Amino acid sequence: MKKLLVIAAGGVAGSLIRYLFNESISSYPIAIFIVNLLGVAIAGLVAFRIKSTELSRLFWIPGFSGSLTTFSSVALIHGERNDLLAILYFYVMVIMSLLILWVINPREVSTR
Repeated sequence: MKKLLVIAAGGVAGSLIRYLFNESISSYPIAIFIVNLLGVAIAGLVAFRIKSTELSRLFWIPGFSGSLTTFSSVALIHGERNDLLAILYFYVMVIMSLLILWVINPREVSTR
């Protein structure tokens, strides 16, 4: 039960941040793009770089980052604009997300 409450608290915080961010930026697709990349960065930092407790990881990764990011809004953008720009938007977001994780993920250095 404690784990569920921690995830729920992270979810509340993440969804409120997303809402406030979307309200402060006038361009809806740009705001979604930024919060999605921010959520990937936060989840990547907690997963790969920050030593944390299980509860802290549950708060930040599935709770906060899970509710901050939104794939449903990306799908809505595709529904509203089914054109090359919407397809490009999706692929640029995925590629940038992978690049963020590639930069954050520690690499083992082999010494020979």
